[in-house]
Amino acid sequence: MEKSISYINLSWAVVGIIDKDAHTSLSSMMKAHEPVKETIERYVLGYMGFWNIAFIKKEMLNECHDEHIIQNAKKSIERYVRSHPPAATLPKFYIVFLNQPQIGCDTNSLSDVFCM
Repeated sequence: MEKSISYINLSWAVVGIIDKDAHTSLSSMMKAHEPVKETIERYVLGYMGFWNIAFIKKEMLNECHDEHIIQNAKKSIERYVRSHPPAATLPKFYIVFLNQPQIGCDTNSLSDVFCM
């Protein structure tokens, strides 16, 4: 069964979400009148801090609006999901950082794919 990936483009990362209805799942995480992008950004930054992955101040992140890099990030997530299919039916979040040398991006300005 092919999994459908919904993408949220942040200015500093691409987040891929696998779920039957990604926006319904996000509703429990959202604050009143909060846009989806802000919810995802808050979740990602909180997740990384909680699990001691990285403590990142949003204002220190490099913005990247290069459509070519963003498309390559989506392809990277798709390749990762094909080779590491999710075992559970729970929502899965995948992230690729864009142009963030402090996280370890390659020469194509992409980080590895991280599953959250």
